[in-house]
Amino acid sequence: MSLTSLIDVIFLLLLFFMLSSTFTRFAEVELTGAQATTGSSGTPDVLVRLADDGWSVNGLSFADAAGVAGEVSRLADNGAESAVLLVRGEAQSQELISAVEAIRSASDIPLSVAQ
Repeated sequence: MSLTSLIDVIFLLLLFFMLSSTFTRFAEVELTGAQATTGSSGTPDVLVRLADDGWSVNGLSFADAAGVAGEVSRLADNGAESAVLLVRGEAQSQELISAVEAIRSASDIPLSVAQ
């Protein structure tokens, strides 16, 4: 009994599935780190803090990302030009990505991430 034809069929099936499958990319989130500056012009207008005990924007506490997004949007409408997201404690990467997405969807001000 010859297995040559079986191997040919397996290679053809492998080739078919490799060529017909699509390789999708997951959504990408662009992160920029906070740059070190020596002047007072380098201070951000909005300071968002993500910690174990919750969220805060410029010292005001919020319960969820929706409240933070609303406050950042309000500050951006009032002339804020830059924002920094500080991550403290044991924040998970999904929380960080959710925070970046919420802030970026609420306003178009530049956002940097710092630890």
